[in-house]
Amino acid sequence: MAPTTTPTAAPSATAPTGRGAVLRQTVGSLLVDAALPYLVYVVLTGQGMSDVAALAWSALPPALNVLVQAVRHRRLNPVGVIVLVTIAAGLATSLLSGDARFAVARDAIQSVAFGLLLAGALVVGRRPLVFHVCRFFGSAQRPDLPELMERQWAANPVFRRTLRRATGVAACVMTLEATLRITLAYTLAPVVALPILSVQSI
Repeated sequence: MAPTTTPTAAPSATAPTGRGAVLRQTVGSLLVDAALPYLVYVVLTGQGMSDVAALAWSALPPALNVLVQAVRHRRLNPVGVIVLVTIAAGLATSLLSGDARFAVARDAIQSVAFGLLLAGALVVGRRPLVFHVCRFFGSAQRPDLPELMERQWAANPVFRRTLRRATGVAACVMTLEATLRITLAYTLAPVVALPILSVQSI
């Protein structure tokens, strides 16, 4: 009886956990990367701080979140490194420019960086970046995923073609996201643009 009941019980036991994990991650991202930065901005500007300075402080929750995750998992993943570097670059350039609109649009640097990495890996890399990203993050939920992906890559041309197309689409999406972010940052007031763009990024 055991061989027949175990496979049927496993999906029903693991499916809610997977959905729950995705839901928790989404809610956490909305809180840390959208709600908290906006709250920091509103509170600080309400206390008389300039838009540029308040927007600089609003980058603190996402940056701390990356560091907390690195400590929790005892490693700083490549995506986290890119996020921290682009946050630092955006803060430096926005503070130097003194332009609140540029400070709102600073996360476009992240989109451009990811877009260039995706496109570059597609052109010069042996495997597209989406392959490495899926293998890296997916292994936490499914330890056998890296080996499975290696086998599929070696034997399945449809798999290779699909990942290459997904990488190209992702590069285009990053480019569009950066364009939209810059457009909205320079056409809307910071107090309106900031929450819209935070949710858009997530």
